[in-house]
Amino acid sequence: MTAWERLQLLVGGFGEEQAERALELLSPLIGADAQPSQQVRQLPAFVGIGDSGRSDISEHVDDLLAGGFGE
Repeated sequence: MTAWERLQLLVGGFGEEQAERALELLSPLIGADAQPSQQVRQLPAFVGIGDSGRSDISEHVDDLLAGGFGE
């Protein structure tokens, strides 16, 4: 039996209190937050790439494209 299988058997028999305690103990070891609702979701790097703060981009798209992409 693999370690993964043994772990699944072990936690499969946990009650709610035992599961909470196990999460408290294991989370620091694996660098995870014990409360999924408190985890910060990482967004892909491209999110917000077009946020220049300018409100007239669509009006001057040709000028902006002629200047290159961030060059």
